[in-house]
Amino acid sequence: MTTLKLHIGGTEPHPDWKILDIEARPEVDFVGDAAHLTQFEDNSIEAIYASHVLEHFYYGLNDELINVLREWYRVLQQNGKLFISVPDLKVLCWLYLHPSLMPMERYQIMRIIFGGQTNQYDVHKVGFDVDILALYLEEAGFQNYQAVPEFGLFKDCSSLRLVDTLISLNVVATKAETFKS
Repeated sequence: MTTLKLHIGGTEPHPDWKILDIEARPEVDFVGDAAHLTQFEDNSIEAIYASHVLEHFYYGLNDELINVLREWYRVLQQNGKLFISVPDLKVLCWLYLHPSLMPMERYQIMRIIFGGQTNQYDVHKVGFDVDILALYLEEAGFQNYQAVPEFGLFKDCSSLRLVDTLISLNVVATKAETFKS
């Protein structure tokens, strides 16, 4: 059985990962909405990597955020891994209030909190800290998850530092193995 590792929103080609993005680009293998992975069967993906993607979904309207996580859970194989990185709202708020920051540095932090807003897809609709993300992961079915400092898989926002501080919350969640009695 061929396994698939899916990098949602990726920009960096990697031989072990296929990229899914809402916008077609040369490095994109699958064009589609991360909220609707209908081109993938249940339990068909070994791992999902999504760095600074989840905050682009509404936390309230139509339960979009929880439905996205449930969709990711659906396509993951048993014991499949979800590598998720989101801006850490607690860290960003602390940095924003840092007394030594200049206005342009605070502006950069504001853009990380609310998205760059360069197009309709570059808008952030929710903020996370570890406890809030855990609530959503649990509601989607993930029981095992752990925050980690960095993934080290791709050169992306999951390792971004401002004022020598990591600004991302990085979590590895595992789809629990189901036991048949």
